[in-house]
Amino acid sequence: MEKEITRPVSEEDIRAYEREWAAMMVHIWRENIVRLGIVRTRNLYNSLSSSVSNAADQITIAHQFMLYGIYIARGVGGGYYRGNPGDLEFLDKSYRKTHRLNKPRKKGPKWGGGYTSGKPREKRDWFSRKYMRSIHVLTEVELSLYGEAYMGTLSNVLSAIFGGGSLSGSQGTDISSTVAAF
Repeated sequence: MEKEITRPVSEEDIRAYEREWAAMMVHIWRENIVRLGIVRTRNLYNSLSSSVSNAADQITIAHQFMLYGIYIARGVGGGYYRGNPGDLEFLDKSYRKTHRLNKPRKKGPKWGGGYTSGKPREKRDWFSRKYMRSIHVLTEVELSLYGEAYMGTLSNVLSAIFGGGSLSGSQGTDISSTVAAF
């Protein structure tokens, strides 16, 4: 449930928005994983997590998941390696037919596993499709929120200077000495 952002904006409002955004991305990715059928073992689905940390006045939003999720999103796997020019012979139709790679067959151990599709892997982009757009939206919202927080502080300072009121920061501390330095 989304927390209503009060005006003027506080640091806690901004942190709450960031936590909710990070959790929303995990939710969207899980929906994509289910929609694309990447759920045989549910390892990727269960590995998704997010965190928001604040260290030395810098906010870090981190998402974690199993590395193989990137390979699924890109449709790559066995035979692909760094620097490969992309001319993989097992993708050639005649090679696939000659080596019977075009037919579904048992994979994994005799007692388990499933069947291959008989087709080369396809991209199942559960990850990046809307991620970049979401980052841009996060950036725009944070610019707005930080701008409002700055304007609220500036308004308090101007009121105190010209209106004779007291100066208190977002934590209720007196900031008169900071203003006096100007």
